[in-house]
Amino acid sequence: MVSVSVFGQQMIIVNSAKTANEMFEKKSSIYSDRPIMQMGGELVGWKNTLVLIPYGERFRNYRKLFHQIIGTPSSLNRFLPAEEAETRKFLKSVLVNPDDLATHVRK
Repeated sequence: MVSVSVFGQQMIIVNSAKTANEMFEKKSSIYSDRPIMQMGGELVGWKNTLVLIPYGERFRNYRKLFHQIIGTPSSLNRFLPAEEAETRKFLKSVLVNPDDLATHVRK
């Protein structure tokens, strides 16, 4: 095992597939974590969003709820009418005023 620091991020290199598998499969909750993004999380105030919260009970709960709402193709079907309507609006806006694409995309 070798430990290195790259751009302030600590990395551990394991030279054994068996050990790596054991760490990832059997003890993943011990080793799992998520990067802390100072600008996006702390300064902008998005630290409690799904993509930026640290791994733990709260992350697992968020991920579970997210999966229940849009995690399967059948659950996404209920959003299809709204997606199609908004896509039509977007395309009509682009057709009417193609030079203002950035505004249309942002909306």
